[in-house]
Amino acid sequence: MPITDVLVVGAGPFGLSISAHLRDLGVEHIIVGRPMDTWRSHMPAGMCLKSEPYASAIAAPRRGHDVSDYCAALGLDYVHRVGPLTLERFIGYADWFAAELAPDVRDLTVIRVTPRGDDFEVEFANGEPIVARQLVIATGVLPHRYLPAELGGLPPDLVTHTCDDHSLSSFQGRRVAVVGAGQSALETAALLHEEGADVRLIARTPRLYFVYPNPEHVSLAGRIRRPVTRLCEGWGCAFWNTPAAFRLLPEDKRVLRARTVLGPSGAWWLRDRVEGVFEALTGHRVRSAAHHRDGVRLSLDGPTPTTMDVDHVIAGTGFRVDVANLPFLPAESHVRVASAQGYPVLSRAGESTVPGLYFAGALAAGSLGPSERFIAGTHNAAAVLARSVARRARAVSPHPRTGTADAPANQSVASR
Repeated sequence: MPITDVLVVGAGPFGLSISAHLRDLGVEHIIVGRPMDTWRSHMPAGMCLKSEPYASAIAAPRRGHDVSDYCAALGLDYVHRVGPLTLERFIGYADWFAAELAPDVRDLTVIRVTPRGDDFEVEFANGEPIVARQLVIATGVLPHRYLPAELGGLPPDLVTHTCDDHSLSSFQGRRVAVVGAGQSALETAALLHEEGADVRLIARTPRLYFVYPNPEHVSLAGRIRRPVTRLCEGWGCAFWNTPAAFRLLPEDKRVLRARTVLGPSGAWWLRDRVEGVFEALTGHRVRSAAHHRDGVRLSLDGPTPTTMDVDHVIAGTGFRVDVANLPFLPAESHVRVASAQGYPVLSRAGESTVPGLYFAGALAAGSLGPSERFIAGTHNAAAVLARSVARRARAVSPHPRTGTADAPANQSVASR
């Protein structure tokens, strides 16, 4: 069976960043997944990123690979601050990043990981199995999408999650209820309205919250008063964006903050597309939902309990991270991976209690902080994880055999 020293599972921002750092360190590895699939196939067309353009860059091992560098290379306009980055521009940037720094992604889907002594046997839906001496899981948030029980009994043609609807044009002229108060719910509702849908927003919060815009220019003194980080800006952000500081918190507080920091709110540029534009029932929650005629009847609790008939419901209800949600890890592996309320317990480098098994992205938030839920987290995780993986690879296999037995040690077998 082919052997590799390192297998990276996932080709989103975290997987691409880790692959780029491993490549820069000279560590032969394989990266599998469909490049940027969550963003390309599961984000609504027409959306913009909530993060500032300067904060939307994927961590690279050397300078010259930020969004600004991509725009300069292609002669595109670029605004560093206070200007939303479109999904189309971000995917273009990520594809350029991958071509430059992580060009060997293999479009393979992992279906099972089985521990074999100190190694991992990995099976694919569309390829031959391999053995990996180290395994990096960077599979993003899709396995953790959350649909409230109140909506769980509806058929899939009547209820979807915000990450299920890439094109919203099919909802033109239809009555759609969007449940939630975070960026995904608010932006989906705005895009639906702009596509000609009859939108009703249902939010448990007493009102809708939108973040204030950052200043367009920040002086040196301003940076001292209000530190600028890729996660957000301000002294609180500086703490949440520093894994070493975050790890000083007790475990229960880490888990709580991993879930709640930068909680439900909309981007400042979204306010004018939401407030007063379509119906928003704040202070309401869905008590029950039932198939009614050709659509859905929602029963709502709130200041005045009411019912609402719609053609479709979209749940902007976020994600509930739990290592047990990964379908390719067998139950016995969940037992071996120590966890805290679903989050795997990790070292500063992202290594779990199973030697050689690393996690990056949302699953790492409980140990490394809320930045792991965002692209900003690649700057806190990728380099440290890659160095740890490189040290283990050299210690375990001074002369690594990467890929097939017929491939020379200096040749990457990962190919597109």
